[in-house]
Amino acid sequence: MDGQVPPEVERMRAELEQAAPARAVDDFLPPELRVPSHDQLDGRMMPWKQPLVLDGELVACAECGAYRDWLILSTRDQVWLRCRKGHQQHEIRLDTAWYNRHAGPADATHATFEDCLRHLGH
Repeated sequence: MDGQVPPEVERMRAELEQAAPARAVDDFLPPELRVPSHDQLDGRMMPWKQPLVLDGELVACAECGAYRDWLILSTRDQVWLRCRKGHQQHEIRLDTAWYNRHAGPADATHATFEDCLRHLGH
């Protein structure tokens, strides 16, 4: 019995060889539904309403002393904090991995930094 193939298998092989190849189909989403990848964005930002505590220290704005209602910006492998008054400071204790762990899914993309600020209510 070893090496024998049932006639149905031979018939199916012959039919598959004669069949026309399947047409290639573009399985990507249409352009209007695609989300840009991280390397196509200049940066990302998220609101952070509660106080931010790093290494047991409450983080405050170096210029005005604000300690809550931050925008946290991630750009070029750096994390920046922006207070409600528009002061920005580089936070060296945070990195892109921290940002990625704490950021939720993006709900919009914007052409300019100012458009994103307006979208987030700043």
